[in-house]
Amino acid sequence: MNGSLKRAMDVVLALLGLIVSAPLMLLVALLIRLDSPGKVIFSQPRLGLNGRLFLMHKFRKFPDNWGTKGAAVTVASDARMTRLGRVLERTKLDELPQLWNILIGEMSFVGPRPETERFKDLFTGEFARVHDYLPGIFGPNQVAFRNESHLYPPDQDPEVFYREQLFPQKARNDLDYFSRATVLSDAHWIVRGLWCSIVGAIDWNKLGRRAGKAFVADLVILELAWLGANILRFDGLPTRHLWDVYVMGIWLIPLVVLPVLILGGNYRGMVRHFAATDAIRLAVSVFVGWTIAYLLVLVGGERNASIGVGMIAVMLTLMQMGAARVFYRERFRRANNLKREAEARRAHGGDPRSVVALYGAGHRGLAVASLLNHGFPDARVAGFLDDNDRDLVGRHIAGYPILGSERDLDTVHAVHRIDQLWTTFEPNRFKYERLRDWCRQNEVRLVVLPVTEPFLSLNMTGDGDSSFAADREAAAYRQRPPERLQPATSPQRG
Repeated sequence: MNGSLKRAMDVVLALLGLIVSAPLMLLVALLIRLDSPGKVIFSQPRLGLNGRLFLMHKFRKFPDNWGTKGAAVTVASDARMTRLGRVLERTKLDELPQLWNILIGEMSFVGPRPETERFKDLFTGEFARVHDYLPGIFGPNQVAFRNESHLYPPDQDPEVFYREQLFPQKARNDLDYFSRATVLSDAHWIVRGLWCSIVGAIDWNKLGRRAGKAFVADLVILELAWLGANILRFDGLPTRHLWDVYVMGIWLIPLVVLPVLILGGNYRGMVRHFAATDAIRLAVSVFVGWTIAYLLVLVGGERNASIGVGMIAVMLTLMQMGAARVFYRERFRRANNLKREAEARRAHGGDPRSVVALYGAGHRGLAVASLLNHGFPDARVAGFLDDNDRDLVGRHIAGYPILGSERDLDTVHAVHRIDQLWTTFEPNRFKYERLRDWCRQNEVRLVVLPVTEPFLSLNMTGDGDSSFAADREAAAYRQRPPERLQPATSPQRG
């Protein structure tokens, strides 16, 4: 390759890149300072041409005081990264300061990625020739390993995996390409690298697996809502000039509303766990998306178009999207419950599961019910008991009925034949004695969760023990392990 021509291309493109990206770099720098304290630019010694060290510059992705703790490679969803750092890692915007390294001749646009001193020992034998080439931002490896952070196995040391698997592949790719590189082939890799950096910012395969069905369903719902709103408003499809507005909305509204739903985080969670917070997020995103979309319709189509159509469309969209998500969630829950019941019957015959009543319908109770329902096929939650029965009795929480309060234990037991009574709170001495005596009389296992391990160690008071430590029988109870519930043979995916 003509070295002078390659250097001239680097200088021209680096100057142009610094000028064009200057506003974006200023914005990123400001966001970094707002996101976490410390320096904006992270500079680190890297191995350059002929193995000489130089300072490579990046926008900071980790906390400024992190130091060198942890692996020398970055894995997907690395816990060390800041909130903005995750965005920079996905978009590769953290690499922009390296334009300065290119301008001053320490790097090139196309070249092997410079490694840290920690991996200096890997450049031996045939791999030592990698240092014959000026390191760069783009190249075959930068495209092939665009999402390198997702390649590390969850059960293996990432640094060991990089040394044994990834580095040899990357070194061989570099030696194969740069031994025959030309200025035209470098230009090809620059264009291809820019394209991969932009398109690869979104993991399309992962997005399709996690939200593909929901995304397509929302697209259909938007079209149905737009059609239904026009039919309801005009007693049929619009005519004359309003027909043009309807046609514009067919393609414009999805192009606006769906990206707003994505940015609003409506596809990050799993539909099978759709909850109140997800419903609120969905409502806000739908309202914002439709407002922007309809304003564009009014500006680009007909300023006198009916506002009522937009209001009806918002309501139809919310009702359909919410109903679809709730339907899918309940269908998944029913299918999951039937599967677990079938597994229990096949394993033991009949329905040998322990029937558990949970005393306390607060957040702890909901969490425990979810734990038993997802992972313990030998348990069946009958429902909740709660002292606030006046407001709660007859109602359901997360699909479980409120059965009554302490006074209803006899009737609850007669109906459900409970095997275990779990209290999600620590009762006072007198309540504990009443519950203990009732459980003994009815051969029901009493489990006071806050005073059983491992919850006891998380529920200590200042004197190092629980609030009714003076009760000898309660203290003895703490040392008595609860009846064992068998966990699921295969982990449930959530």
